[in-house]
Parts: sequence; C-alpha cells; structure tokens
Amino acid sequence: MERSALKIALDKIVLGSKFTKAAGEFKERAPGKSAIVLGGTGEVGREVVKHLMASDAFDKVTVFTRRPIEYAGANAEKLVQKPVDYEDAAQLERDFAGHSHAFCCLGTTRSKSGADGFYKVDHDYVVDSAKACKQANVEHYSICSSSGANKNSMFLYMKTKGQADDEIQNMGFPRVSVFRPGMLLCDRGESRILEKVVTVPLRLLTMVAPSLLSIPTSTVGWAMVNNTFSAPESTPLNEIIGNADMHKAFDDAQKE
Repeated sequence: MERSALKIALDKIVLGSKFTKAAGEFKERAPGKSAIVLGGTGEVGREVVKHLMASDAFDKVTVFTRRPIEYAGANAEKLVQKPVDYEDAAQLERDFAGHSHAFCCLGTTRSKSGADGFYKVDHDYVVDSAKACKQANVEHYSICSSSGANKNSMFLYMKTKGQADDEIQNMGFPRVSVFRPGMLLCDRGESRILEKVVTVPLRLLTMVAPSLLSIPTSTVGWAMVNNTFSAPESTPLNEIIGNADMHKAFDDAQKE
C-alpha cells in the first residue's frame, strides 16, 4: 500500500541571525553546492530538510526517501525527491553523483525491526550509503549518530552506532561530522512505548539541566546544517559534536 505524503512546513522554525549570516557567507564562498538527505522523513531528517530549505545555501537539496514529501515552503523549486534502494550500491553511486554534501539521518529501532533489521539499517545501510557518497566525491558527510556510541560497547544499539561512525570516519572523506545527540525530544508520528515512559520525567530533568541528556530534534537539525557553513580552515577533518555542543551552538546563535 502506498504511504501517504509527509507534510513538511517551515512554521515554528527558529534560525537566528547568525545562522542566516553564515548561510549567506557559505553560499558566497562556495556557490553551486548541492545536498543529499538520507532518512529525510524521520524526526531528525525532516528537521534537516527544513533547515536546508530555509537556509537557501544550496542550489539543490535531494531527499532520498521511500515516502513522498509534501513541501510548499521557501525555495521549494530546489527540493528534489528520489526513491531509494539502499541495497543497490551502483544505483546509489549514480544518484549521489554531482552532490557536494550529505546528511545521513537513517535509523530504526530494535523493537520495530528486530535485532537483525536494526543492524541492517543502522549499520549496513548507513555504511553502504556512505561508501557510495565517497565514490561520488561528496566533500562533507554529516551523520546523526547517538550519545554513547562506542564500537566496543556490549549493548547492540551503542555498538552498532559506534561501528558505523568509526567506519565512516576512516573512509577518507575530506570532512566528516558525527553528531551524537542524547534522547530526542519531539512529537513522534509513530508510537515508541519506552520513549513514552521515559519522556515525562526526562522533560522534568531537562528543565533543570537542559543540555545534559536530551535535545529537541529541531536543535539537532539546526546544528547539522549550521555546522556545514563553517569555513574549512577552522574545521577539523573529523569531528564529533556532542549533545552539549549542539545546545551551546544553538543557544549562542540566538544571542544578538
């Protein structure tokens, strides 16, 4: 059965003058750039799409998705949608060719997909799509991972995330940015029982220590896009941006 289109709107989006200025400077410094978004219908992915479109920094934003997107906001003419098959490496490489930047927000859960299905998406699809990006000469690869990611962890989730991060960082991209958010705060379109149980007390803790354990998906999307605008000479080739780092960057950008 065909899935209904996901509506993406720019209402409630907060950019800040520093974001807008950085986007303009990036576009002037590096004109003609284009971006790939993988997992663009997920909670973080849709925020990345929003901020890319609002920034007007890229000539084209291609969202590879199995679910259509309905978008009628700013710069809508720059949004391209393409179906994707993560098991067809050759087609991925052809589709990714000509793009300069990639944002990977792919992910599922063990409860939704089982242990094997989770590993297939969060490791195999993530790593294989990164390999295709590398072959397509993508300049900057940004990935939404997870706080606590560690390839040596005894826990499947953290181990899988850590393995994918490590492999991507060693692929030889000119620049790799790994974002490791804590618990994601959002209004999910799908129900995840554990998150429902945890979210209420977590929100209370967030009021006391807002950058410690959690982060809004909107802040993650903002941080991933804003980070792209930094000048190459001031940016490490491989960087890990943690939960507190994203909070700080966003908060600082709101100060005029």
